[in-house]
Amino acid sequence: MIAIKKRSLHIFFTICCLAVLGITACSQRTTTETLPAVEKESFIYAIKGNDTLMLDKYQLPSCRENETAKPVVIFAFGGGFRGGDRASEGYIPYFETLARNGYVVISTDYRAILGRIAIPDHASPIDFMKALQCAIDTAVTDFYDATAYVVTHEKEWRIAPEKIVASGSSAGAITVLQAEYYLSNRLQPASLPQDFHYAGVISFAGAIASRDTLRWENSPCPLMLFHGNADPIVPYEQAFIPTLGGLWGSATIARSLDKIDASRYLYTIDNAGHEIASTPMTRNIDDVLSFLSRYVRQGERLSTDTRETVPGDTTVKKDFTVTEYIANNMR
Repeated sequence: MIAIKKRSLHIFFTICCLAVLGITACSQRTTTETLPAVEKESFIYAIKGNDTLMLDKYQLPSCRENETAKPVVIFAFGGGFRGGDRASEGYIPYFETLARNGYVVISTDYRAILGRIAIPDHASPIDFMKALQCAIDTAVTDFYDATAYVVTHEKEWRIAPEKIVASGSSAGAITVLQAEYYLSNRLQPASLPQDFHYAGVISFAGAIASRDTLRWENSPCPLMLFHGNADPIVPYEQAFIPTLGGLWGSATIARSLDKIDASRYLYTIDNAGHEIASTPMTRNIDDVLSFLSRYVRQGERLSTDTRETVPGDTTVKKDFTVTEYIANNMR
């Protein structure tokens, strides 16, 4: 009897171990092999002359007919207003992470005007600034039209038009900041509903173009501003020519918002250059999700400053002239 009991106990113990191992293996397969698949669909949102403008929609498959309307992030690509790709491989992890966290993500085309006009190497600052302003305004117009297209699909896509966030990289970041700046100063486009406003802006190395110092007729939506303070392409502070205007960077934007007690989040990376147009999309995704949760979805009014510094890091050039910014953008 004792031998039988020992053998039975051994069999029971073996079965338990196999069961535990099976549960563990199943758990590992779930976490490493079955991330929810993100669906992508493409749509034509406008045809302008010879340009067919498209947007891509990323989201998780809908599970319920009565699913709650989702917030939206509309993204504008970078490329110096000379080119770019809404489906660039480097953007996809950003889109899919946002989609897996409950957002419908739209990545949109816009016309990159600087890539279509010849700017001679000896062009004056005045010539370049005029061309740049034209490129920015064209991109903003297209971004508004893409936004309007999204709004018209509110019911079909089960989205919340009052929770549309604009996001962009480099030239795209300038585009989305400019779009919000115009709305805040009552320059409402005909394509959007009269009372429309963005719920937030996430800018990766962006700026606002203006002939004068920044002014806000109405308080803007919450802005999240990532920028390296040694960026030679898009100014962290400003690149300004009296009477002509220029670009006002993230640090200047943040100070202008502080004067009117507006919500904003400035994330400064010390000694970093224009790589900040892309790296935070993966490296700082938790900060982005926190901003979206607290500032946008929960509506908290906050002012946040984060400065990322590497101890002992070599100090690099940060003070660029307007001429240097122009030269760097014409390469």
